[in-house]
Amino acid sequence: MKKPVTIIIVVALIAGLGGAVVARLMKPEEEMQVKELPAVTLSKASVGNIERETSLMGKIQPSDTYHVMPKTSGEIIEIYVQNGDQVKQGDPIAKIDNQKAIDSAKASYDSANASLQAAQDQANTAADALNRMTPLYQAGDVAPQTYTSTVNSANAAQSQAAAARAQLDSAKLQYDTQIEYSTVTAPADGTIQNQNMTLNSTVSPSSELCVITGSGQRKVKFSVTEDILNNLSLGQKVTVEKNSSVYEGTISDLSRMVDSSTGLFSVEAELINAEALADGVAAKVQLISATAKDALIVPSDYVYYSSGNPYVYVYEDGIARRTFITLGITSDSEYQVLEGITGSDMIVSSWTKDIYDGANVRIIDENGNIAAD
Repeated sequence: MKKPVTIIIVVALIAGLGGAVVARLMKPEEEMQVKELPAVTLSKASVGNIERETSLMGKIQPSDTYHVMPKTSGEIIEIYVQNGDQVKQGDPIAKIDNQKAIDSAKASYDSANASLQAAQDQANTAADALNRMTPLYQAGDVAPQTYTSTVNSANAAQSQAAAARAQLDSAKLQYDTQIEYSTVTAPADGTIQNQNMTLNSTVSPSSELCVITGSGQRKVKFSVTEDILNNLSLGQKVTVEKNSSVYEGTISDLSRMVDSSTGLFSVEAELINAEALADGVAAKVQLISATAKDALIVPSDYVYYSSGNPYVYVYEDGIARRTFITLGITSDSEYQVLEGITGSDMIVSSWTKDIYDGANVRIIDENGNIAAD
């Protein structure tokens, strides 16, 4: 008695499946295809300005740094400062025994003084001779040639005396300078650092005795590549971050001399209200290292990579075309496009795992609704 019921159930199931297949086959082809195509949103590249911000590490330094060097050679016979000492401009730093230079300058001064006395005596003698001859010449008792010769001799003697006076002044200046140079003084107010003097050691004008750092503003020194250097300018703004504090500054020096050991170029920036920063500490430096105006820009989310080469999907007649592009300036969220697309191209702006080069796609708006092609 149960067998007919079983047969009826099987027949019903077969009929149901057959009906589903028939219904599936009866649906319009377009409706079936729409559900199978990956849905994407589209957007165009924008035109605007883009900047690249670069982060570097720099070293804090005092804005005013003075390398103290003697102006004469000799032996250090007195040392007046130690590291950490506070000095005022003109305070003594060290005493140099340059007596040989002083004696030499004194000998030159004495010689110049003697030469001046001799030249002045000759000038006085020539002037007296001219004074005696002038009335005789005016009376016609002296030949014109003789008078002219006497005038020329007097003028020459005066010129020699003037030259001797100038030589004496120079010798005196040199003598006074050597006496002054025997005491090395502070060129500015500040703190003594890197004091490396020892008594009885011999120094020269190329010897660094110590460094004086100013107590005022601070600067940051950092290194950049040539590419970044070429995009920087004096007065450009930078920011420095240290211990959660941010300090503003402006670039004050751009070195064009490459560091042979690193291949980088030195840059310095003066900081504002950064007295709290300790000398010699490392700090994060941020600056704009490149800018472009009226650039073609796409969001970074639109860009994919194949073997390191960037590309986007461009929508053409219902198909997503992989289009390789050349990038310029890049930031965290935007890329400058130099080649590959134009401002009128429709770019796929959403991601789907089903997209590939040549894939048929359907367009949806930002709300997920089907958009007109």
